[in-house]
Amino acid sequence: MIKRWLLARRPFDSPFLTLGVVLLVLGNPFAKWIFSLFGLIGVNLGFARHRTWRYADPAFCAIIVCYVAWTVLLVLARDEPILDNRFLTYTGIMLGFVFLPMSISLIRQPLDTLILGSRLAILAVMVLIPFDPLLNDNRLGLGLNEAILAFLVAVAGLAARMEARRPEPYLPNSRLWTYVSLVPVLLTGTRAAWFVYVLVAVLDLLSLLPRWREIPTRIRWLALPAVAVALAMAVPAASVVENRWDAGVKEIQRLEETGVATGSVDVRAVMWGGTLAVIADNPLTGVGSTNRVAAVAAAVAADNAGYVGSFTHLHNMFLDEAASNGLVGLGLLLGIFGVFLVQVTRAAPGGRVVETSYAFVFLVVTFGSFHGVLLNEWMVLSTFSFMTLVLVSIRREAFRLRYSTRPPAHAAHRMG
Repeated sequence: MIKRWLLARRPFDSPFLTLGVVLLVLGNPFAKWIFSLFGLIGVNLGFARHRTWRYADPAFCAIIVCYVAWTVLLVLARDEPILDNRFLTYTGIMLGFVFLPMSISLIRQPLDTLILGSRLAILAVMVLIPFDPLLNDNRLGLGLNEAILAFLVAVAGLAARMEARRPEPYLPNSRLWTYVSLVPVLLTGTRAAWFVYVLVAVLDLLSLLPRWREIPTRIRWLALPAVAVALAMAVPAASVVENRWDAGVKEIQRLEETGVATGSVDVRAVMWGGTLAVIADNPLTGVGSTNRVAAVAAAVAADNAGYVGSFTHLHNMFLDEAASNGLVGLGLLLGIFGVFLVQVTRAAPGGRVVETSYAFVFLVVTFGSFHGVLLNEWMVLSTFSFMTLVLVSIRREAFRLRYSTRPPAHAAHRMG
């Protein structure tokens, strides 16, 4: 019965997952149900059909399990609360991606699903911009925290630039998808999400220059209006960047004069100084996810303790992890992204997958340097769905090539 149902819904898996990617970027709660359903199917397949485990990257899954095990062990050893422990919720979501490859493997082109969903999501965000009722002070939110939306759209912008094997006619393969996603990211006013676009622009320029002479002349003439459009867009974009940059500089200057943090940039400086002191006292295991903010608040000056203590995390994924689970936990967390890059580099798939994967990790690092990128359900789902779909696509393609080049059984017998 279960097998019949699994086979019956296979034609619907790809559009259903595409819908999940679109809703994930928009922050629609139904996206969580879609990914949860695929996760549950993956658990069922993992125990019922052991062959499906071959689509899960062993090293990637192993490092996730080690990180989750270390986190849970510390929670139990410290007798921290389990119910309503959001840190455990985030690690639980990560653990679910160990089983997701089994259900994703039923989709013929999982990478195309990610790419198509990301392109549709970018268009949807662009359409929704004028209707955002919470658009205040030129900051776009669409009902989410502005920083969260910026990260989700930036990840979609990177995924959309990869080359789909079978792109939709009106959603072609192009690097320009990334730059389209820059518009809503700029409107969020989230400075930490801007760095990756500079990296992508450099990568695209380095890729274009050696092939400039190969481009037909009529296409090269299109570069002039394209540059004109880019310059026209750069004027308001530069204004947004300048305003956000000036606001940060003023906060730091005010902190130096008064010693009291009142904004978002200056409180980070105070918070991070206190976090380093906490890590120095508890380097290997940290102080726990439920105690870290209070410990940091106690380590800063009394004038800033109340403000620092009002936050739920430390706005830096590296310091936050080290304060929560120690340098061991930080090492395991970084190992997840390291394994991902190693596996992608070793496979060396085409379609801009390698360069996009490096840009994606760069986004996580730069964005995570100012925000708790793995301390929110939406950003955890976005981060691990990107890595999982890329790795499953690589392994699926490897198996396809292996079996397509294997001689038939009767031919192999004669050869023997």
